[in-house]
Amino acid sequence: MRASAAVAYLHPAMERPNLTVMPYMHVNRVLFEGTQAVGVEATQLGQPQELRAEREVILCGGAFNSPQLLMLSGVGPAEHLTMREIETLLDQPAVGENLSDHACTYEVWTTPEPESLLLALEPAALEEFTATQTGPFASNLAESGGFARVGAGAPAPDIQFHVAPIHIVDEGMGDPEAHGVWVSACLLTPEGRGSVRLASKDPTAKPIVRNQFYSEEADSARMVEALRLLGEICAQPALRPYCAEPFTVPDGEGEDAMRAHLAQTTFPIYHPVGTCAIGTVVDTELRVNGLEGLRVVDASVMPAVPRGNTNAPTIALAERAADLIRGAVPATTPEKLDEALR
Repeated sequence: MRASAAVAYLHPAMERPNLTVMPYMHVNRVLFEGTQAVGVEATQLGQPQELRAEREVILCGGAFNSPQLLMLSGVGPAEHLTMREIETLLDQPAVGENLSDHACTYEVWTTPEPESLLLALEPAALEEFTATQTGPFASNLAESGGFARVGAGAPAPDIQFHVAPIHIVDEGMGDPEAHGVWVSACLLTPEGRGSVRLASKDPTAKPIVRNQFYSEEADSARMVEALRLLGEICAQPALRPYCAEPFTVPDGEGEDAMRAHLAQTTFPIYHPVGTCAIGTVVDTELRVNGLEGLRVVDASVMPAVPRGNTNAPTIALAERAADLIRGAVPATTPEKLDEALR
């Protein structure tokens, strides 16, 4: 069973007198007195709320919502804020910039073998899991994976593979039509950078997210090589019975076919980071530069996306931040942080 941050950290602390969990609370902006953060303005089920901070305000909204909240509070690119009719408190062009995520592409194959997570639809599968915690319901979906180097001279893996025993139709929007396999490759070290911007000054409006995948030619070139390697893996004797009939694959082996497949299938693999990066937006103790009493503690402070999933690195970052906030450890340096991330 996967242990979420809520299960591992929040639930055991629920009885602490210094913790209050407020569900259905939507934060609209950070409140300032001069450049000192003093609280937040929020709405709970339509009722306005103002929460004051005695020491500091800590944003943990993630790579999309933390920069959104900073900009709604007047902290961000001055021209962009002016266009959204928001008074600028601090002109900080780096807020919302430097968005980095793992671009992912995939292939889908159909198999005559009666083996896939379609078996989970059978009543016996739930009975088996209830009795012994085995069978299709014990799957973590991404049954296997691996890492590879495809870039010339790559010092470490720059591609990660995931394999799921399921026939995925229309990016998961349709029902599986048969037993099959979904295999994917994601780019671990993207050079392209995207952005997060406000759609409006309405705090309930979703921000505008532009990933800018393949804005750097080196990224698309490496993903073409990743697709070729993925095809080689699927053609191996051990996998041929399961990767038997192509369902969603490149329409040929040429460069144009590979790039067309990338254009049709690429999606973000939900690892966004970088929009409140250390060294530009926050310092090495995660304090927002140019302001007092305000920190950001989430994946948005990572200058670059790690070579792998972001769940564990984000939890590690939060553990480090907890020590920094209570003054238990000295701050690191940007150079040491960069070395650790790589």
